[in-house]
Amino acid sequence: MKRVSRHLVYAAAALLAFAALAAGAPHQRGPFTLTLQAPKQPLKAGKPLLLRVKVTNILDHAVRVSLSRGGLWGRPGQIYQVHVLDERGRPAPPYVPPPPPKGKTVIYGGSVPSFPLKPGKSFTDQVNVTGSYDLSRPGKYKIWIAEPFFGGGPHNVPMRLVRSNTVTVTVVK
Repeated sequence: MKRVSRHLVYAAAALLAFAALAAGAPHQRGPFTLTLQAPKQPLKAGKPLLLRVKVTNILDHAVRVSLSRGGLWGRPGQIYQVHVLDERGRPAPPYVPPPPPKGKTVIYGGSVPSFPLKPGKSFTDQVNVTGSYDLSRPGKYKIWIAEPFFGGGPHNVPMRLVRSNTVTVTVVK
């Protein structure tokens, strides 16, 4: 019974963190910052959009961070929550991958690598936005990402989210 109660508390805390982000909560202070860099040129409709992410440790000790590998093999990185809004403030349509060839099964696997990032140090990662969203319609899109950071404890449950800055990307024909 205690174990079930503890899981419910962890689940409720994670749900509150996700709800705060969905409601447009400002940056939440965490062990690192996420800074997105917008492309300098407009994106042609139908082309992939890979955004650079600068991850910086803002603590006075090393912190373990994950590396998305930028969506190798055409898949979006699994560690970032990607959020895209169109000009009207509505979520962009999700990307729907084509079905695998008839008679073929596609299985994705593997783990997300992580490493210790020293105090004050940064690294550059990337996130494949078009691996999650369909940006084939011309227009302006507001994009931000978030990443949970782990509060520790026996289950290493994500307790809060670090949200990046918001960038605007223009898609043209």
